[in-house]
Amino acid sequence: MKKLLIFLTLLCNTAFALEFQKYPVVLESSRGEQVIIVETLDKTQALIKVVGVNHPIDEVVFLTDLLPHGSIKAYKYIFDGQQRALVTREQGYACCSYALYLPDTRKAIYLSEQKGKRNKAISEDTYAQYKAQLADNIQADFAKFNREKAIANSLEALDKAQQRFTKQCGGKIETTINWQEIDDSLLQTYAIGAYCGQVANSLAKQCENSSEFKPVAQQFGKVECEFTDELKLRHTDSLIHFKTAPKAPNQAQFVEAYLRNL
Repeated sequence: MKKLLIFLTLLCNTAFALEFQKYPVVLESSRGEQVIIVETLDKTQALIKVVGVNHPIDEVVFLTDLLPHGSIKAYKYIFDGQQRALVTREQGYACCSYALYLPDTRKAIYLSEQKGKRNKAISEDTYAQYKAQLADNIQADFAKFNREKAIANSLEALDKAQQRFTKQCGGKIETTINWQEIDDSLLQTYAIGAYCGQVANSLAKQCENSSEFKPVAQQFGKVECEFTDELKLRHTDSLIHFKTAPKAPNQAQFVEAYLRNL
């Protein structure tokens, strides 16, 4: 958190020291979403405002860095504690192809440049709006890691795994995690729910493949999941203790092989 606050302070000070292009790049999608890009004079950074989207970042102005993004480039910013691509830019024969990526979505919104709508008043208004929002800590709030949201997403994944178990095996199983042992770095890096849901999902799969396995699966009512540096499974009469190591390969196969031998 301290590093993030230092970053945001530097961001604020840097933004007011930058010089921006007089005219913006105005982009629009076929459905009317609009993106305003006001580049710095050296074109290494840009203010970006997204308008007309059903998302909390609508009309928020972000200071972004133009950085490599695979084989292309992207305007990147900090959202939910991580650097993300907001708009990608691919160099073409004439100029560029652009795509917008809203946070927490994977679907690209393709954009085309509207050169007839370039107006220096847009750049001035965008910069003024950025300064006002910065004073209200709007960008800082979006930049902070939302731990509660990450845990809720993991719990949703676990719930889906448990529902699948109930549907295929005819019983109930609960997967528990000691969230106090899961630090922010793990939450930001790994899909905790997907890792810890592997046991319930594998049991459901084996029940689906063989009705004879259902009585075996139904004896278990709880899975305790831990994130460690080793991959291990143990069980008692009604409990499965699963230690998952994020970097361990072939986890699904390991889990399935263990459960087949119950």
